[in-house]
Amino acid sequence: MATNPERQDGFPALGELERELSVLVRRALRRLWTEDGGRGALDRWTYAFLVRLSASPMRVGEVARSFGIDKSTASRHMKRIVEGGLAEALVDADDARSSIVRITALGKAQLADARVARMEPLRRIFATWPEEERRTLARLLGKLNAELDGLAEAEEPGAITAD
Repeated sequence: MATNPERQDGFPALGELERELSVLVRRALRRLWTEDGGRGALDRWTYAFLVRLSASPMRVGEVARSFGIDKSTASRHMKRIVEGGLAEALVDADDARSSIVRITALGKAQLADARVARMEPLRRIFATWPEEERRTLARLLGKLNAELDGLAEAEEPGAITAD
């Protein structure tokens, strides 16, 4: 007789959490942040990479590690972003064999537009939520993301590919 996966390991809510996370990811990608070519439309990888580059310029290897993807996948995405004029590759002052990628003015402008577009559905969704609940959800999602980062760091580098 198979065991109920929702009741394994003393975590009765685990099945419910898994279902709700699956629904959240599917809906967030499909309904909140679609790639419909509208205002602020950037594909999910370009958006994520530009967010990271807006914090500071990085080597491609650093970008790959920060996303838990292999370097060739990060290089392919970064090449497309650079060719689109959203970022530029500069010679690394510390190692002339390497390059540092930084966001351009065009990249900053498109990222700003994308952020405005991405915030609009969130404003509508959370308009009726009390501020305390919004802050609690943000704190718990931050905790979840930190745990996911820790899990990814424990896995073998390059195990995840994101094409």
